[in-house]
Amino acid sequence: MRQSAFTVLTSSLAGFGATPISIAMTDVAPPLVPRGDENRHIFCQMAVFPPLQDVISAAERAGWNELETMAAIIEVMDTLMLGAGTNAEVDELLKAVRRKMG
Repeated sequence: MRQSAFTVLTSSLAGFGATPISIAMTDVAPPLVPRGDENRHIFCQMAVFPPLQDVISAAERAGWNELETMAAIIEVMDTLMLGAGTNAEVDELLKAVRRKMG
């Protein structure tokens, strides 16, 4: 797997005197099974595991502990999942409206 580096600093943390940290992150492997395969989610978990470990290690180097970092990741993922669900619902609603109008 190839590693790429990027710098993390959100604008919301800049006001608190936060300094950027660089994270060397492992690239995510592409899918090994087609859409619809019953084990695709397991392969996806295996693909995102190394980059998530990289993020946790970088957070620890920055001064966060492992458990609070994992809890933060879960919270962020929960927020993203809620947004994705909302976006999917809006997309379906728009499709239904277009069908009725067209």
